Amino acid sequence: MLATDHRLAEEEGGLARVWGIRCAGVAVAVCSLWYVPWILASMNPATPWLSWPFAAASTALILNVLLTCINNWSRAAGPPVEVLHGAEPLVAIIIPTAGEPIDMLRRTLLSVLDQDWPDGAMCILVGDDSGRDEVEALVDGLRREYPAARFLRYLPPARGSVHRRGEAKAGNLNAGLQVLDDHHIAAGFIETRDADDLVGDPMFLRRCVAQLLIDGRVAYVQTIKESLVAPGDPFGNNDPMFYRGSMLSRHAGNAVIPCGSGLVWRRRALRDIGDFPAWNLVEDLQSGVEALRRGWRGVYVPIVGAVGQTAPEDIPNVYKQRGTWAIDTVRLLVYGSMRGLNLRQRLQFLEIGGAYLSSVASLVCFVTSAVSLLAGVNPLVSTTVAYATHFWPVTIALELLFVTLNGRARWRNLFRTREMWAGMGPVYIACIIRAIVNGPNRKPIYQVTRKAHRYAWYWRETLPQALLFLLLLAGIIKAALTTSLLQGSAYWTVLGLVLMGSFLTRSWYGVRRPRR
Repeated sequence: MLATDHRLAEEEGGLARVWGIRCAGVAVAVCSLWYVPWILASMNPATPWLSWPFAAASTALILNVLLTCINNWSRAAGPPVEVLHGAEPLVAIIIPTAGEPIDMLRRTLLSVLDQDWPDGAMCILVGDDSGRDEVEALVDGLRREYPAARFLRYLPPARGSVHRRGEAKAGNLNAGLQVLDDHHIAAGFIETRDADDLVGDPMFLRRCVAQLLIDGRVAYVQTIKESLVAPGDPFGNNDPMFYRGSMLSRHAGNAVIPCGSGLVWRRRALRDIGDFPAWNLVEDLQSGVEALRRGWRGVYVPIVGAVGQTAPEDIPNVYKQRGTWAIDTVRLLVYGSMRGLNLRQRLQFLEIGGAYLSSVASLVCFVTSAVSLLAGVNPLVSTTVAYATHFWPVTIALELLFVTLNGRARWRNLFRTREMWAGMGPVYIACIIRAIVNGPNRKPIYQVTRKAHRYAWYWRETLPQALLFLLLLAGIIKAALTTSLLQGSAYWTVLGLVLMGSFLTRSWYGVRRPRR
């Protein structure tokens, strides 16, 4: 029933570079043991308002990086196997839609049908939350065009209805699972695919279902998700460091994150967790945690399983999407249950929340360093030599680690990732506060990410970043005129200036000047 797929290179996404990551991680650990005690012992007692935030933020950054080193000590991926032709089991493919353009939905459905999987082994369900006649007409047309495939279009219970299990996407998906039960469709595997996500690799189902067949403990299989983006991927939507980097470490630690699309579930595992959870804003992250808590496994296969036909390319849409992820993560880590997860799994999920806190800690380092240069006072009391021998080794080790974690991705991708994490800092602060203050029983209303770009100069939305940029600029100008630029504060200020300045250019991305 299965065959080995030798085209899946073992070193995909940096598997062969694990020793480089380990060496860089050891360097970071050694330098951190040299740096952190020194920084805590060198805080300036005359400026506690400056030294304490700087020391706390620096230490938090180091701790999260060390956690990343621990989690990435091992990397792995699902074995390179595929289902043989003629041995394909029935797969139900649920595609929830909530008003996406009909042409976009049609392209998604055609990509599902055109992959290397027999039509007769597919049951395609289109969950229409918009209730449009155009969706019904599309499904009817494809049913005639592909008679071997089984199509079902269903209308989920209305939002707010007592019969709906989940207000957002989870409610639509759970309605689809109920339709399968009502029609007695014995599909042992469930693929979930967003209405705007094309099938990336034509062997997607053949490779993912194989993982579920070889190991009955596997609950779900996640693949790489990419998007059709503008040249340069200006908002880092494809995030190669996540999909081709950290997902490998999560597989090794049995903490793979389901990402909602390009994903295949075992139906029995979904039943075990009570179908798709609706407590959080979106179902993907929490569904993975619920399965892992019950002893199931998640698998990552480094092939492109989903290609979004669009991705956020204006500031409000970026804020909305990434803000949702941040709130979801913080809610889960603060108020959700991790009971049943082992230490290694907990550390993997803790790293996700730590990444958001690191974004905030970076902002603290930028602000305190700029204020230090402007006020002419140092958060630390140390000689130039002592500062250089403690600060620069750990800084260089961190940069080496970032490079090794980046794997095969280009330098531009590494910079874009850091730029987005720095620029999104003010948004993440608001999201963290909102998630904690609202408590476990109150969550924001989820809205589908807008599929059309609205290009404009979003200066109001980036006002916090602009004010921080001006503060950093003032600090570095004053330092250049009055003091040496070799101070550690100057390093943080310049780094923040570069990252924040680059992020600010995204506030008017896509705006074209009218021709004269």
